Amino acid sequence: MLVRMEHWQLLLELCDRNPELITNKFNGPEGKVKSHALWKTVTSKSNSLGYGEKPMEGWRKALTDWKSETKSKAAAIKREMQKTGGYSNDSPPSHYPSWRTNFWQ
Repeated sequence: MLVRMEHWQLLLELCDRNPELITNKFNGPEGKVKSHALWKTVTSKSNSLGYGEKPMEGWRKALTDWKSETKSKAAAIKREMQKTGGYSNDSPPSHYPSWRTNFWQ
């Protein structure tokens, strides 16, 4: 089942209210129980949107994959910025004099 925009909105709202979902750090003796209950809530609310169903592990994997992809994109952007001295390749830095802008094009 494809995760739709409505699913992401719901999932991110739940993550805002429960940041443990993102960090996956449920502390204390009841941590595992709380984690299971929270993911059960995520699963039931996400599946109730009516676009199909995923098991609890499917929703966990969707969030894990999203986090991984986001971190990968951030790392790629950082690498690119380091190659160009902190600027994107698309445009010259705004503090450069106008005579130097032709150099960047």
